[in-house]
Amino acid sequence: MRQNKKRSVLWFLVISVLFLTSGVALGDTYPKGPVQLVIPFSPGGTTDILWRSISEFAGKNAKATLSLVNKTGGGGIVGTSFVVNSKPDGYTLVSANSDPLNIAPLFTPNTPYSADKDLTFICKIAVFPFTIALRADSPIKTLEELVAYAKANPGKLKAGVAGAGTTPHLIVEMFNKAAGIQITPVPFGGAGEVVPNLLGGHVDLTVISIPPIKSHFLSGKVRVLASFSPTRPKDFPQIPTIGEKGYKTANISTGVGLAGPKGLPESIVKHWEQAMDKTMKDPKVIDIMDKLDGPIVDFKTGEEYKKEILAELEGFKPIVASIKDKKK
Repeated sequence: MRQNKKRSVLWFLVISVLFLTSGVALGDTYPKGPVQLVIPFSPGGTTDILWRSISEFAGKNAKATLSLVNKTGGGGIVGTSFVVNSKPDGYTLVSANSDPLNIAPLFTPNTPYSADKDLTFICKIAVFPFTIALRADSPIKTLEELVAYAKANPGKLKAGVAGAGTTPHLIVEMFNKAAGIQITPVPFGGAGEVVPNLLGGHVDLTVISIPPIKSHFLSGKVRVLASFSPTRPKDFPQIPTIGEKGYKTANISTGVGLAGPKGLPESIVKHWEQAMDKTMKDPKVIDIMDKLDGPIVDFKTGEEYKKEILAELEGFKPIVASIKDKKK
């Protein structure tokens, strides 16, 4: 009887060691298959353009095949929710844009996740500012003319934005307040949807970053009135800043990072953090970013990015509350 017990204990120990050893081996071989990266906005927008421009470098550094999938809706909430509800095994990640984490929840009641509790932040990779643009055939040629027209025709001008509760949406509302006007924001599934609606005349103007409109700006189809950033765009110094025009408001940008579901193993977080750090330091990637004329490298660790998101969330609360109160 004692021998049987000893044998049982021995077998238990052997099996436990084999199990632990195999677990380490499996962890060491991550990733074993394609990694799905969810882009929570439509194709053709700045987030989509950014990731598709650097995904080859990121995949190589992470020793992974990145499969980019667009899941649009709700100002990024739909795609972000999809990843929040995914298995935390490192095979489903999300482009962690600041919009669905620190702005959309303030506009959207009952957002099905919390940036503080339901995501594992891996890193921040970039930030991009915005401009205010309209078709080149518009009779409005300057920001001053835009404000004058909006004051004379409250609510008539429609501004396409990349979703309700996104940075462009908030910028429109903040600019309305600062200028004493009422431009109506019209949400789409992303900047990739905004551009054809602007060119087609379905909206009068847009708040958008440069990459989605760059070719149309260079070809003369789009006119850019001002940049919502502290400095003029490096490659387009003819575009004035909103501050130069006398408006000390809306100098906010969208952060872009990488995140996974709650409970993502620390080893996987470090795997991607190191891979993306290496990617964003690559001279070829830096050159790509420069040529996009929009995204700016701004690498931060996951913990640093999370603190930034939560601080911005608190800062935006009174702004969004005042916007909502004004509309009542």
